[in-house]
Amino acid sequence: MNFSMITLELMTDSVDDSVQFYEQVLGFDPMASEVDEAGKKYWALVTKGSFRLSFKRTDRIKAEVDYLQNLEVGSSSCLCFQVENLTEVYAQVQAECKLLDHPHLTPCGTTQFSMQDNNGYILTFEAATS
Repeated sequence: MNFSMITLELMTDSVDDSVQFYEQVLGFDPMASEVDEAGKKYWALVTKGSFRLSFKRTDRIKAEVDYLQNLEVGSSSCLCFQVENLTEVYAQVQAECKLLDHPHLTPCGTTQFSMQDNNGYILTFEAATS
């Protein structure tokens, strides 16, 4: 079994706000989006390098995926990004985001920090290892 790509789909109350956060704060690029009958965006896809994120409006994703009915936006999962310059990323996001910790060395020997995005999802950034 071969996999060629993974795209994480995150539930959000506002696709526009989520796309704006990931574009302005983290430098993602818009790739695609869809609007409903009223012209309101209900889905969007953003990319940065080989990383892809999809955002789907809460009402739409709950209508499509029954087991999400009782879940709230945000989750206990953590999205991990390996980055070339952790110090630069930290400097870029620290004034814009809720930081959960600061760059630190983990027991497994990586340096990382964590923050929350505008929906409460936990994003962890770790220094790329050589």
